[in-house]
Amino acid sequence: MKMPTRHYLTCATVLALLVCAAALVSAAAGPLLLYLTALLALIAMVVNVRTGKESFQIGTPMVVALCAPLAVMLVSSVTHGQWSSSEFEKLLRFALAAPAAWLLLRADRRWLRYVQWAFLFSAYAGSLMLIVIVSTNELGRMAVSEYGGRYNAVAFADLTLFFGFAATLTMPWTNSPWPRLENALKAAATPVAVYAVWLSQTRSSWVLVGVLALVIFLGNSHWSRRAKAGFAAVALAILVSGMAISWYSADSRMSAAWTDVQRYEQQDRDTSVGIRLQLWQASWLMFKQSPLLGVYPSNFRNELVKLEQQGIVTPTVVEGYGEPHNDFLNALAGYGLLGFLTICALYFLPAWIFLRRLRHPDESVRTAARIGLLFTLGYACFSLTEMMFRNMRSVPIYGVTLVILYALASPRPSARKAG
Repeated sequence: MKMPTRHYLTCATVLALLVCAAALVSAAAGPLLLYLTALLALIAMVVNVRTGKESFQIGTPMVVALCAPLAVMLVSSVTHGQWSSSEFEKLLRFALAAPAAWLLLRADRRWLRYVQWAFLFSAYAGSLMLIVIVSTNELGRMAVSEYGGRYNAVAFADLTLFFGFAATLTMPWTNSPWPRLENALKAAATPVAVYAVWLSQTRSSWVLVGVLALVIFLGNSHWSRRAKAGFAAVALAILVSGMAISWYSADSRMSAAWTDVQRYEQQDRDTSVGIRLQLWQASWLMFKQSPLLGVYPSNFRNELVKLEQQGIVTPTVVEGYGEPHNDFLNALAGYGLLGFLTICALYFLPAWIFLRRLRHPDESVRTAARIGLLFTLGYACFSLTEMMFRNMRSVPIYGVTLVILYALASPRPSARKAG
């Protein structure tokens, strides 16, 4: 590329590396950085049209994953004759990560690996915020949404735990003058994040422990059968022990989930679990009503009113909820089968790419692939009990982090020139 485009590349790389940390602690910084990164990428693409120095190949699966949700939303809007500015902006943010991916694929991998510091900062900042907010605020975990990026306690705990695991997984990228101190900080990020999430009393976050075990298992296909069996046994023992401790601990809400299920069976449905079960049933019924393109997201609450009249959901659900606490069911109800396929593509197409890169001979590529697989599968699991994208401010974290890891996991020379 010519010099002007190289400037765009440098600036966009720096901005992209700041996104996940900024979006976690600030309500405005993440989206702003995403827009600036995408703008620089689009300008670079226009310049490249004139110079023809670089191909426009990004990778079809990644383009589909990032742009399909917006395409289905536009089709659904035309079909239903409705328009939601918030939905458009949210899904546009995913699509804007595609040009950013094109530009970051041309960035020096040594620069992109600095995302490890964003992970490390996010792990400690998120943990500190959770510990302080939960320990000192009268509202406890309910006050989390008033600080930082203004995510609810569940989404914030989910992200914090991911960043803790991701920071530890970046240990092969050691590049500071103090490698022992650096690795100590990275290793400590996981227990600190685990402690913070435990204090937050968030239940669904712990599924990431199982995902991490799966990623480690898949990333070590060279292990002998005995080693694989031993690892599986240890991982299972840790999971079972963790569940047992959570079940009997007074500081955990795990056993309360089973109580909620029992109350639901006795028609006491307005509990944390009971409300989710009602919303999930309602979402399925909305999908059956309009299976191809859904009922459109902005009609979700109106449809709940109709279901309340049929006795399917309670007044509490109608008054307090406008989404199903599940990204997959939200897509299914709002955009039908096409919407469901797009949310699956958003998670599982990149996951497939990262899975294939786990066997690459370059350790740097494998490290990025491990983190990428943990990220995509972890988000997918989180989305089963929480709408990770209800707050559109979380979109930059997923979109930009995804394309950075994708660029790092793409096989190429580590110091590729831009021109």
